[in-house]
Parts: sequence; structure tokens; C-alpha cells
Amino acid sequence: MTTSAPDYASEQDQRWRQVRDVVLARDGHVCRSCGEACESGEADVHHLIPRAGGGDDDAANLITLCDGCHAAHHPNLQGTLARRTIERWGLRLAKWLDRQHQLVNLDESLGASLRLLGATRFRTPQLDVVLAALSGESLLLVSATGSGKSLCFQVPTLLSRGCAFVISPLKALMNQQVASLNLKKIPATFVNGDLGPQEKEIRYQLLRDGAIKFLYCTPERFDPAMVRPSEVRDIIRARPSYLIVDEAHCIDRWGNDFRPNYGRLGAVRRALGSPPLLAFTATAGAASQRRILESLGIPDARVIVTGVDRPNIKLARLFDVAEDQRYSIIKSLVSLIGNGRAMLFVPTVNVGKQLQEGLRRMGLDVPFYYSGLGTANDRELLLARFTGRAEPRAPVVICTSAFGMGLDVPDVRLVVHWQHPASVEDYLQEFGRAGRDNLPSVAILFTDVKDVGLLRYMAEKTVEAANIDPAMVIETLDARLSAIGDMRRLAISRDGCFRDGIVQYFQGPRKDLRGSLAVMLVDWLFSRSMTVRRSDGCCDYHDGVDATTVVGWAAQILGTRSRFHPDVILSAAKDLLKAAQRQYEAAAGHSADVV
Repeated sequence: MTTSAPDYASEQDQRWRQVRDVVLARDGHVCRSCGEACESGEADVHHLIPRAGGGDDDAANLITLCDGCHAAHHPNLQGTLARRTIERWGLRLAKWLDRQHQLVNLDESLGASLRLLGATRFRTPQLDVVLAALSGESLLLVSATGSGKSLCFQVPTLLSRGCAFVISPLKALMNQQVASLNLKKIPATFVNGDLGPQEKEIRYQLLRDGAIKFLYCTPERFDPAMVRPSEVRDIIRARPSYLIVDEAHCIDRWGNDFRPNYGRLGAVRRALGSPPLLAFTATAGAASQRRILESLGIPDARVIVTGVDRPNIKLARLFDVAEDQRYSIIKSLVSLIGNGRAMLFVPTVNVGKQLQEGLRRMGLDVPFYYSGLGTANDRELLLARFTGRAEPRAPVVICTSAFGMGLDVPDVRLVVHWQHPASVEDYLQEFGRAGRDNLPSVAILFTDVKDVGLLRYMAEKTVEAANIDPAMVIETLDARLSAIGDMRRLAISRDGCFRDGIVQYFQGPRKDLRGSLAVMLVDWLFSRSMTVRRSDGCCDYHDGVDATTVVGWAAQILGTRSRFHPDVILSAAKDLLKAAQRQYEAAAGHSADVV
């Protein structure tokens, strides 16, 4: 019987760990070169005769060295081997300089926790959030989709005793994030209604035993009217080190109507012993930020806003474009994305099916993701096809707003909105799913005079169907209608830069986030600035884009001018002529031969 390659590798790894332990014990964890005692994690085992020179892995051929001495023996690997030494001594110096106590609970495991999570450096402003969390501060981070918000709560949780409760709106999102942590050998789990009683009890027992570092659940998990009271007691007793609210804009959007338990998270925090609360969202304007903090019971918490301006995403508003012409434009835009992906957002299922049929008539078959699509497995399969985890790939999807929430897909090159969403917050989150790899991408927003009527109707129906205090009905509806008005003004404005309008809506008053010399030193050790190279193009206002020029503009932005072959131009022209023919037939009641 032969041993498979993975089994053999595992056996080798186990033998190496055993030999390493023998060598470290023999040398008493003391560097044989400089004589310094090595703390846990600082000791390396070095071959006297290197493997390349015929040396073996016997303990007799191995000695204990500290990180610095080990790096001296391997000049070509000094950067890697000495990094831990630089980090360790740099952190010690920073702690010594920390007269303002901004590095509370920060220890030398910071670099190790980053590497465990698959990162090498923090991005702005991740370190600010980590330091605030470690000092017991609650805060709200508004940062672009794909900017690494998860790292901001994962690092302080790993550096702290106890676990974190992560409130997440969607089961699919929980599954993905827990799977990602488990792949990194980090103990994480979720509890939701899809689990059987026995499986839930196993997970609650792990929580009671302190064997879980991250527990993901929805806010409804704390509601005894929706979950067995014994389960609520189990989860409340855990007393987490942190309460994390992911997709925190749901508090403002859903907390008064669709999912009222989002409006009760402040009470949940108090029941859990008032741990530091870290809230994260990609989209909350200044007024929404205030409402979120008030609802969570932390009105004076710090708000950090970053990444609202996405210079690699070019924005174009197209006014009063007929449906058939929209189909033609979308088909031409999809032809420009190469190996990238595209998301086509629609406001309702009916509109999505109409778009799907319109594109099918033009020879483009695009799947449509919505909550009523088939079974849960059908929806998960389409999601997997879009992300490339299943075949055949589906790089283009028509979708409603829930699709893609929290997904980290780097190469979405095109986002199209059939009409403007119900708020600027929704729009930022949805078009912000493009260009997470910082490469040029395009977001197209169609607008029509009918948009507001549909959105107002949907807002009224949502509030009517909500089980809320009658006294809150008018206030809730007014907030929704106000958000629609803010988005409408930005969508139809022809007097200024679309990008500037979005940034000003979110930015609010600027705050000085500069730290002390100690914080600057830690930032130098563990952070890197993310600079997105600005390329040509901004928005329809600056670039003079309309329905007749948008395809060529997008081709230039996406770097596909060389592939914008005359055949593609001819195909687009034919599509436009056919669309014009259909409009003419509908108006005149007869047909004509075109192309």
C-alpha cells in the first residue's frame, strides 16, 4: 500500500515538529549564537550543515537560534527572517513611548495575528480601529466595500481573551465568512434556523466551553419571540469580548420596519454586559451615521469615514433612455468586460424578468438572481457560478439589491442600475462592488421620470406591512421618502460632478485621526498606504457622456479600445437601429425593413 503525497507531507511535518521540540528543549530555548533566551515564537531551528549540502534533519545537526542570528545566517532571506525581530523591538519601543496609553492591550502577537489572517500589513484606517477596539472603545467605521473591514474586528478579537459575536444580516454571508476563518484554522461558527436542534446544542456547548473565537448570528437570535428562550439564555450567558455589527446600515434601513430586531441591538448589547461595540458599513451618510449610533446606544462613539471616493470607478448617469436602447447599451457594455464580471441591478422581480427577456431577444442570455429563485441550493449555485466556484461560470448576472452583499469579488468591471435606488447609501454600496482590485471599472445609472413613483410606492408598502408602533409609521415613512429625494437629486442633477456630490453626502465634518509618536511607530511597522492610481475619466458631467457616447467612453475606461473592433461598432449600430424599428412599429402600427 503506497502513501499518498498529502499523507507523506503530513508525516514529514509531524516528524519535523517533534525534532524541533527536542532541539529547543535540549538548548533550553537559548540562542546558541548570542546566548539570549528566546521567548515563545522567537526561537528558530537552524541546520549546521544545510539540506542543500547534504545535511539531514537529525537533532544532532540542528541548533537553536534567535530570529536575528538566524537572519544573519541566511542573508538572502534577511527581510523575511528578521521581520519578526524588527516588529518585536519596534513594538517594545512604541509601548515605552506610549505616554497617552493608546496601545493598551497591544502585544507582540500583532504581527502573528495579521499573518494568521493572511495579511501582511494594515491598510488605512484599519490600525486606528484595531487600537480603538483594544482600548475598549466603541466606534462606527464607514468604509468602501472590499476595504478589509473584517480584519478590523478579527485582529483585536484574536489578541483578546474571549470571543466576539458578529451580527450579520444574511445566512449566506455568515456561511462564507465562517468558512474563510475555518480555512485559516481559526475556531468560528454560526447559529441560525437552518441547523437542527442537536447541531445547535453542539455549537452552544462549544461556546460555553470557550472553544469558539467568533460566533456569527442574525439579530433575531436574541429575540425570545422568534427563538426558543433557552437558546437566547445560552447565547446571552457567553459575555463576549466584542459585539460586532456588520452591515450596520441595516439598523437605519430595517430597524423600524422590515427587521425590527436591528433596532433592538442596543438592548442586546446591554444584556451582554455592554462590551465594546464595533459597527461596520460601506454606506451610511452623515444623518444615517447619527441614527445608527443613537439606536445602538453609543451616541458619542467615534465615526471613521474613509474610501467613499472610488477614483477607479467611473460614473455615468443616462437620462430618459428608452427600454430597447437600454438593452442595446447594456449588451454592448457587457461585451467590454473581458474576463471580468458585471452586475445588473433591478428594483423588482418584474423589471428583472423584463430585462432578462429584452437581453435574450438581443442574443444575450443572463441569469437572474432574486429571493424567490428556485430553492436555496439553486440560489447558492448561481452565486457560486458568479464567483467562479462552480461551472459553468456566470460572469454577468441580473440581480436585486440583496445579491452580493458582503461578497469579496475583486474583478467586477461593470455595474448597471436600471433605475436609481432608494437612497444614496444603497447606491454607494451597490456600485461599490465594482473595482475592488483597484482597476478601472464603470458604473452606469439609468434614470427616468417614473423612478420616484415606483420607489415611493415600494416605501409606502414596506412601512404598511411592517409590524411597528403606529406612532413610528409617519416618522419611518418620512425618513424613507427623504432618502429617495436625496438620491433623486443626485441622480438627475446636471449642474455638478456626480462623484463630488456622493462624497459630500457621506463625508461629514473631518476629524483629525493623527496619533502620537508611539502610534506613528506602530503604523510604520504594520501599515501601508493604499493608493489607487487615478486614471482618465470621472463622471458624465466632466466627460460629456450620454446614451450615444457611453459605450465608447466605457471602452476607453476599461482599456478595451484596441478590442473595440469595427465589427463591435457595427453590431451596436444594428442593435440601435433594431431598437428604433421596434419603437417605430409600436408608434405607427406597421413594420419596415432595417438592415
